[in-house]
Amino acid sequence: MVSLNSIFIISPKTKIKTLVFFYSDENDYFKNSLQTYSIGSTSFENKQDYFAEKVKANGFGKVDLTYDISKSKTLEYTGKISTTNEKSTSDLMFNSNLLNEKLQSNNHLFDQKIVFTNKFKENKVFILSGRYINEKTPQIYSANQFIYQTLFNQNADDINQSSENKMQFAGFEAHLLNRKKSNDLLEIRFGNQFRYDNLTTNFQLKINEIIIDEPINYQNKTIYSVDDLYLNSKYRFKFNKIYLLTQADFHQIFNSIQNSEKIKNQNVFFINPKIGFEWEVNKKNKLTTSFSINTKNATILDVNNNYIQNSFRSFSKGIDSFNQLNLSTIILNHTYGNWGDKFFSNVFFLYSKNHDFLSTNTTINQNYSLSEKIIIKDRDFLILSTNIDRYFKIISTNLKLTLDATKSNYKNIVNNSELRKVTNSSIGYGIELRSGFKRLFSYNIGTKWNYNEINTTISNSYSDNTSFLDLSFMLNDKLNIEIDTERYYFGNLDNQNNKYTFMDLKANYTAKKNKLIFSVLGNNLFNTKTFKNYNITDISISKTEYRLRPRYVLLKMEFRF
Repeated sequence: MVSLNSIFIISPKTKIKTLVFFYSDENDYFKNSLQTYSIGSTSFENKQDYFAEKVKANGFGKVDLTYDISKSKTLEYTGKISTTNEKSTSDLMFNSNLLNEKLQSNNHLFDQKIVFTNKFKENKVFILSGRYINEKTPQIYSANQFIYQTLFNQNADDINQSSENKMQFAGFEAHLLNRKKSNDLLEIRFGNQFRYDNLTTNFQLKINEIIIDEPINYQNKTIYSVDDLYLNSKYRFKFNKIYLLTQADFHQIFNSIQNSEKIKNQNVFFINPKIGFEWEVNKKNKLTTSFSINTKNATILDVNNNYIQNSFRSFSKGIDSFNQLNLSTIILNHTYGNWGDKFFSNVFFLYSKNHDFLSTNTTINQNYSLSEKIIIKDRDFLILSTNIDRYFKIISTNLKLTLDATKSNYKNIVNNSELRKVTNSSIGYGIELRSGFKRLFSYNIGTKWNYNEINTTISNSYSDNTSFLDLSFMLNDKLNIEIDTERYYFGNLDNQNNKYTFMDLKANYTAKKNKLIFSVLGNNLFNTKTFKNYNITDISISKTEYRLRPRYVLLKMEFRF
């Protein structure tokens, strides 16, 4: 890894910052998993033993230029160039089949931005900005086993998919801020954003490296452009102890899709309104709430008309049509106390309703899954979060209690079923103690339980626990030691594999302040070799085992000049 940066003072008014960054990395990755599927009357298990090698190289360059035209006017330019090359090979034992996979990915990014700022009055600022982005993400995937006989009715021995998305973005924005004498704030934004995506994928079946078929429903050539002309207005009023926020975002969208030489156009206008208020009841109590309606335009992966391979056994496609999805959100937040008080509490509530949303119509087979996006009405999402902090001066320790709960309801289709209602619920609660000692020693200890449940045609649930103890020793002005420990417990795993404990250590010795530091880093000191976890979805239960990096100690020297 190499990082070079510098600041050049060209003149009293002109400053240039440069950054060049390069790194190369190679990782080995081990994972074993067992997934149990239960869909109506169909059930099966998939076992995977996975080993992958990944080599990645990235180069990044950035230039920031600031020119002070006058005391009230500034011109800023930012230019970024980045390129990433990644090669992965893997051996995957899928049930009784050994698949050798290869994946080659590249990313090329060219990003330019310019901003002009004019503070033409003490309380008024005008900002004009423009941006251009060009990005290419080519990718080639291949596997030397063919497990899709029932899907394609072919006897191939190899598959290959090449894909690339060429994206261009151009936009400008004019932004005016005007703070009134009454402390009211007016913001107006006017701009235009144009995005152009050209997505191409080619899926091939081979025998002895010879192409025998290119299934028509697995090829994509989609050109999707979105031209967004918008006007955003926001005004913040103050009435005594109450702040009122009103906001309206106006969008005129010009959409265009070209699939299989068919061109479709759409012109749509919508408004995203928002209203909120903030009430300072007294010095201790503060109440904030807001209500908003948001319309979201489709992305390139929402509108492609044929299947794209996402992994060795999964394919997905969009809906080949324009769509704007509507969401309503209400937020309520109450705080008692201020940061630094002996007692502080915070309660946060969010409820959102998707009046229409993108769900999936999925066909699941033991060797493959096909997922097609569909538009469904009504999805609910609820979050409730609270935390309480209490400082006990007699023991110089802060007590923190947390409670988090979420619930979501949505619908999907699996294996030609009728619409299934899926309810996903979770609740977490924890306790933490953190010392505020001014002496040589301090600590932070806590634990948190998480319970998750999914209900569809069947019900699944599991509970996890995470605990930690962090110790810090400031032996003198030059030497300090930190010890971090964590313990994981997974309730639905067998007793021999449901508990894991980790310890890391870091010691720093400052030989010369702000100049020379020596460090010792120790990770995974208990030398835990594997780690298992448990997860549930509306269609499966999975147990996954990861092989971990063994215990190691690293010596480090940091020198500044």
